[in-house]
Amino acid sequence: MAAAWLINATEDNPNYQLHGAVVFTRTGERTPELDSSGPRQLTALGAQQLYAVGEAFRGRYINSLNGITGLGQQPIIDISANVVDNDQTYVLAADEPYLVASAQAFMQGLYPPFTLNKTAAIMLDPSYILANGSYIEYPLDGYQYAQVHTASDLDPTSIWVEGSENCVNAALSGNEYYDSPEFSATRASSQSLYQAVGMSTLGDVLTQPQWDYYNAYVIYDYLNYQYAHDTSIFALLSDNISYAGAYDELRWLADQQEWALYGNISADSGIRTIAGKTLAARVLGQFQEIIGSMGSSPKLTLLFGEHEPFLSFFALTELQFLNSNFFGLPEYGSSMVFEMYSIGNDSTFPTNEADLWIRFHFHNGTDFPANGSLQAFPIFGRGPSQTDMPWLDFQDMMSRIMTSVVMDWCNQCAAQTLFCDAFIQPIVINPTKDSGNMTPQIAGVIGAAVTLGVLAIAFILAMLVGGIRFHRVQRSKKGELGGFKGSAKLASDADLSLPKNGAVAGIVSMEDGDKKERVGSWELRNKETGKDIGGGHSRRPSLDEEEAAVSPFANPVRPDERV
Repeated sequence: MAAAWLINATEDNPNYQLHGAVVFTRTGERTPELDSSGPRQLTALGAQQLYAVGEAFRGRYINSLNGITGLGQQPIIDISANVVDNDQTYVLAADEPYLVASAQAFMQGLYPPFTLNKTAAIMLDPSYILANGSYIEYPLDGYQYAQVHTASDLDPTSIWVEGSENCVNAALSGNEYYDSPEFSATRASSQSLYQAVGMSTLGDVLTQPQWDYYNAYVIYDYLNYQYAHDTSIFALLSDNISYAGAYDELRWLADQQEWALYGNISADSGIRTIAGKTLAARVLGQFQEIIGSMGSSPKLTLLFGEHEPFLSFFALTELQFLNSNFFGLPEYGSSMVFEMYSIGNDSTFPTNEADLWIRFHFHNGTDFPANGSLQAFPIFGRGPSQTDMPWLDFQDMMSRIMTSVVMDWCNQCAAQTLFCDAFIQPIVINPTKDSGNMTPQIAGVIGAAVTLGVLAIAFILAMLVGGIRFHRVQRSKKGELGGFKGSAKLASDADLSLPKNGAVAGIVSMEDGDKKERVGSWELRNKETGKDIGGGHSRRPSLDEEEAAVSPFANPVRPDERV
């Protein structure tokens, strides 16, 4: 269903003064989810795909003389032409190896290696010149190191590019689809197809009961990879008359399943489209930052993720009613593009927000016609001729669909991520009518300060009324008996002697040549495990072993008493 997208080109407008853009790009080809060899990795083909996308956007936004015009030429005003400026670009990807690699490959195409001659380097960047007058170039013929921000599941920033990840309520809502009449009907009608294909292609990755519509996306994801890399599977799905049309049918079934899971806007208050809601917030926020800086930064925002935000955003902006192809999965390297511009001959950033406009584009895959351009689409149910949207209208409509506050995402998703714990509503002491505007962080600080104040007052009262007093405990002199036996220590009992400010620590050499820090006296070695530290142990002991070695609850050293 998603194989054929509109390709009619829109003409570049010389009066189209482009001030900034936000681009969300799907990863290049990566190893499939059913690959058991390890985490998904960007393939060489995937890297080439993202490099080509970056190069195409360089041709459009930087207007270089490289002859690349596959996306048209519409330069961003005053963007750095040859050397990447990390203040002008903002790059964000989820902390997955293949997504980070996709961002890096894209940036190689957007800002390829660049070299300066010695004369230009002296004028433009003196850091190229050493004190002895020699000229030093960056490795790989001037490779440019663009800054790529990454966000793991423990980072709240991750929700802007993968809002459906760790969203418990979205997953629970999606599970309801598997109990729906639509799912049951599709599963029954496609059973023979999955069994026939699975017999020849899926035996190594799934068991026979798993060859059905329930696993539609992961099956297509796996076969799509094999179709590109395995000669026998390519021949089976393309040339074998027994499987004629099977590959396209598998793609259609995957489209249907993923749309039900991420594009169903009516299920459970739209929680299944949460990935599009958080993406909308990031897009809007980046444009608001451009306005706040009067067009200086960041001029170009580049976001990288998977297909889920695409489907969710398509549904939220009603693009599927404009063209049925928006029901389908976007190809690898596809891009959603949002551009902020003004109209006229004046390239100065407008002081009046009413003079700003937004245009939405979508390009499917990495096929760039030699003289092509970005295809613009109207969003939010506007007519086919209304691809240009006033900024104020865009801001209003995006604010209606977005989830812009991390705490809102945590609450809507019932997420169990670590950072959501920081947004638990604190106890508010003596709330006022304006406390609704108080952030959780401020409320927490106020609550802690009030608690400390109350404790301090109570302690002062205890001193005044209860007679509590402090006095200095006299330290025993060095010549007095002490140590681990205290007052029961005899003069003949040897004890560990430390130098002033010393610590009972040392380095122990192991049989394997490693060295470890030893803390404590030799008598207090770890007797819980029955071995000295390092004796055949792993170089990284378990948490239980480390705790046992220093635990105050461990068994004490017992004396050997015998006659």
